[in-house]
Formats: sequence, structure tokens, C-alpha cells
Amino acid sequence: MCGIAGMVGLAYNESTIDNMLSTLSRRGPDENGVHIFEEGCLLHSRLTVIDPDGGKQPMRLEWNNDTYTIVYNGELYNTNELRCLLEKIGHKFHGHSDTEVVLHAYAQWSDTCVDKFNGIFSFAIWEKRRKKLFVARDRMGVKPLFYKLHKNGIIFASEIKTILSYPGVNAEIDETGVAQILLLGPG
Repeated sequence: MCGIAGMVGLAYNESTIDNMLSTLSRRGPDENGVHIFEEGCLLHSRLTVIDPDGGKQPMRLEWNNDTYTIVYNGELYNTNELRCLLEKIGHKFHGHSDTEVVLHAYAQWSDTCVDKFNGIFSFAIWEKRRKKLFVARDRMGVKPLFYKLHKNGIIFASEIKTILSYPGVNAEIDETGVAQILLLGPG
């Protein structure tokens, strides 16, 4: 299990990043990674399972005149099949992680890449040239992904407490939230 988080269009500092990462420590005790860019940042807390060196995150890819950066939590069951398909198209891999396959798949197929994934996942990818954030999770929601929209941006994370650690975000629930909890029923 790993933890991901990030924000775009919101102010932050080193203390904000440290606080957010500390809330993810139980999800990824082995190492943390941070990617800072002009519009925001991506954060990753890693539990190392596969490819200790080749699976470090945030992971970057230079492809077709753009730079893609990913933070990922999950397991892709069809990693080998997709890797072979992407290699036939011309992609070159440096490691053996499913993170790298997800990143290359997004660079190749954009947001439709998720239609090709068989697995459990949540991830975020920043496209540098287009200044675009893409965030996704598996259809069943096995891998958690929470977010809060702000007037000028978004904050997302694997844990609600990570979002609540951002300055000015309060733990409040509105009528829609109550209705959603009631519809879900007892867990």
C-alpha cells in the first residue's frame, strides 16, 4: 500500500508538504517523494514491494515533447500485456514497476488509458506542457482517492486526513454528504 497526494492552484510551503506527507506515513513507511512544479505539487509515500530502484515516485517520463509525472498507488494485473503492447508502439522501459506502465499508457492514450487497465489503482499525472492534472481511481474504488475542489484549484489524497491537514480545510459535512453516508448504509 502506498499513499498519494497533491494539489494544483493552491498555495503551499515546505511545512504544508511535510504535514501532508506525515498523514500518509502508515500507507508508505519506506520513502517519500515530492515533485514541485509552478502550479502545484505531487506527493508520494511508498511501501516498497516491487522494483525498489525503478519504482521510485514521483516518476517522470519525457515523451513526444512533453513531460509526464505520476504518483500511483495500486496493482495492475495486466502489466505485462500492456508493457508488451507499449513496447511494440515504441515505448522503452527502465524498470519493472506497474507505475511505469501506467505512466507510459497515459502518455500514449491520455485519459482513455484507464479503459485498458485491469487492476486496483488510484493515481495522478501532471502534464507539464499542457499544464493539466489527470486523476483517476479504479472503478470499484478499492484504492482510495479523495479530493476537495477549491475556487482556483484542487487538493487530492489517499486519506481524508491528508486533505484536512491543508490549512483552512475544515472537517464539515453538508446535506449532500449526509445523504451520501445514509445511502451507503452501515459498513
